[in-house]
Amino acid sequence: MVMERADEAKSLAIRKILLQKIVYLSRKIAAGASGIKKTVVTQYRPGLDEIEVDRTLEAQIGSPVLDYENIYCHEKIKQKNSYVLMLDVSNSMHQEKIMVGAIATGVFASKLRHDFYGVLTFSREASFLKHVREPNDLVTLMDKMLDIKSGGATNIREALLKGLVELNESKTMSKTGIIVTDGWSTVGGDPVEVAVKYDRLHVLGISFGIGGSDPKTNSQMAKKGKGKYMYIRKYDDLPLAITKILTNK
Repeated sequence: MVMERADEAKSLAIRKILLQKIVYLSRKIAAGASGIKKTVVTQYRPGLDEIEVDRTLEAQIGSPVLDYENIYCHEKIKQKNSYVLMLDVSNSMHQEKIMVGAIATGVFASKLRHDFYGVLTFSREASFLKHVREPNDLVTLMDKMLDIKSGGATNIREALLKGLVELNESKTMSKTGIIVTDGWSTVGGDPVEVAVKYDRLHVLGISFGIGGSDPKTNSQMAKKGKGKYMYIRKYDDLPLAITKILTNK
């Protein structure tokens, strides 16, 4: 509101402060390890202490003494994955909700800074703020979030279709969609039949106003998408909900 009433110079200064605060809060909430790790078997080196017994015994056959070169261990390594966040902005979201949505998106981006991720917003149509293969620039992404204009019909199906195409173009083994919506799809048809095509689709169900949410549609999308359904009672809880989804808590 202050930005809208201020002159251009003051508005730009306020926007800069907002961006700094959003980036700071996003990184603070997202602090900590994230991502999926896979286990591989490799030759022993200092720091590895979980021995792969069968592989070690096989390598040791014929040797009278145990040799370090014959010891194999389990090693957990970070596996790069692809994600798309789909944020419903179709209903009457006040500016404070846009701010919370920006922080939640910032948490998503900060958690996945070593992975590939895309972000799209949707109402009647869906559009990307960041494609999966574009560089990870948190400040630029948050700046785009501040320009979001909410309102209009809700086309969940189109959002899921665009998110699916984006993920299918990536070369990673694991591809995950996360959609934030009240579940009321007013145009575009049934979104559930698209959800089934995802490797994994998590659904964060949230109410934008007096209309509540549609838990039936949201839970069905998550079930068909082999993901989690999480109902969020307060919009302010969205950033922490994103963290929980990404850390499997």
